[in-house]
Amino acid sequence: MFQTEPIIYLQSFGNDWLTSLMILITAMGSSAFLAAIIISITFGINFRKGFLLFQLLIWTGLITEVIKTVVAFPRPDFVDNRVFNLESGVKNTSPFSGDGPEGVFKLPSKEVLDTFRLQKTLTHSSFGFPSGHVALTTTLWGGSSAIFNSKVIKRMAPAMVLLVAFSRMYLGRHFLGDVIGGATVGLILLIVFTLVLKSSLKDDFFKKENFDLVLRRQNVILYFFMFVVPPVLTALSLISADVAGFFLGTNVAYVLILRKGLPDDSGSIEQRVLRVFIALFLFGFSSLILAVGLDSIDTIAYFSFLAEFLKTFIPASTIWVSVAICTKLNLYKKEEEFISSRDSEWNRKSLKKSGKIY
Repeated sequence: MFQTEPIIYLQSFGNDWLTSLMILITAMGSSAFLAAIIISITFGINFRKGFLLFQLLIWTGLITEVIKTVVAFPRPDFVDNRVFNLESGVKNTSPFSGDGPEGVFKLPSKEVLDTFRLQKTLTHSSFGFPSGHVALTTTLWGGSSAIFNSKVIKRMAPAMVLLVAFSRMYLGRHFLGDVIGGATVGLILLIVFTLVLKSSLKDDFFKKENFDLVLRRQNVILYFFMFVVPPVLTALSLISADVAGFFLGTNVAYVLILRKGLPDDSGSIEQRVLRVFIALFLFGFSSLILAVGLDSIDTIAYFSFLAEFLKTFIPASTIWVSVAICTKLNLYKKEEEFISSRDSEWNRKSLKKSGKIY
């Protein structure tokens, strides 16, 4: 499953049109695309369900990154200089030429692994196993199917995962073993996510008192997993600064929103579209400004980590700003206000039905 021959065979059918299509398909597994989808769900459809999906995806990204770092397997273009990196179009300068390991279930040779791990800090190469695109695509579509109980999404999920997996192999970014590994990681996390949806943990996540700064078991556990785990993994060099930044930024935004009261999901189509637009604009604009502004200090070792952290932390935290703006523009009500108005309407209808009011 770590042979380059299947990839070379796929690339032999390549042309500019097919490559452009595969780049478009593979983008559906990128973090930017997935963030846009989840933001649209959160602000346009259902805030609670959207944020549960947010948690599923950031945990998928974090766990995938840890596995990549621990396993430290190279990508196909390092194993064999005949493989093209069609996604970025960079020249292959690998010192190796061959089909990879001889057996289907054998790993890359020790010479290849040792050389890659030695050169990793000196090159721009990144780890291959498992495929993050495939893992995230699996959890996005599978998680959406589970949380919305949609048969349509459930039927689409396998096709979307296969398309992204195929694109990753065709573009020379992953072995067959990488995409199978990514799908496996995604499926395991989906099983855990499904169990959470059926347990009381789902409701505990939306209780304000569970995020008070008190020494209560429930509070300590939630804060530990949401705010302590990422810095620890970063300190151990198991995840990168940008992964930690997005994870912490998302959770900081959520706690700030929860403390003010979760927004409701009522509103006309126009209001929902406007909420989505505001959230996507703030997320995209801040990402662009930070990418351009911080690139100038990226090469300075002292600031490199902080720059990479801020590039994802700030855009993720704009979710809180977006909710505040939407609430200010009366595109949202506070959750308690929504419940109160809903109960008042229910009481009014009950009284009217009983004949006490007209």
